[in-house]
Amino acid sequence: MFEPVRGGTRGGQAEFKWTDVAADKDREHYLGHSINAPTGRWQKNKDIHWYSRDQQSLLDGRDEEIRQVKELEANALAVALGFEPNPTNTTQTKDTNKREAGVPPATEEERRLEKEEKRRRKAARREEKRVKKEMRKLKREEDERIENDDRQRKRSARSRSRSPRPRDRHTSQRYRRRSFTPPVR
Repeated sequence: MFEPVRGGTRGGQAEFKWTDVAADKDREHYLGHSINAPTGRWQKNKDIHWYSRDQQSLLDGRDEEIRQVKELEANALAVALGFEPNPTNTTQTKDTNKREAGVPPATEEERRLEKEEKRRRKAARREEKRVKKEMRKLKREEDERIENDDRQRKRSARSRSRSPRPRDRHTSQRYRRRSFTPPVR
């Protein structure tokens, strides 16, 4: 029902190739309102010259980057396992800190001092955590105590009975109505 009555393609659509557009001197005119090449403010960082870019150079750059990352990972793993790093590595690490650069401490004394410092930091973190936990516990207990006091006050203040509450003596004497005129004799 929705198929065209006439067969074939109209306007040479079947012969269109992006390679022809890449070679044409007026290629920007082809790409004006194409889905493949948005223009103007709708472009939003899209590459409108994707059809004429050299794909091989992009792949080579990506492969080189992956190779460098793999080399760095292999060197870091070798250092972590206690082996010497690969001498073919020409890239320099940016970190000046020995531990982050992957260089182990030189002597036993340095290792011992480093371990001791690490233990101190860990103990300080543990103590700080314990104090925070204790403070949270105290605050929670205080909040619960206040909440329970409020609950007790509310319970004692209300009754399920519909009859009026009996007044205690002190309240009834204090608020008893008296006349302002002197008593008659």
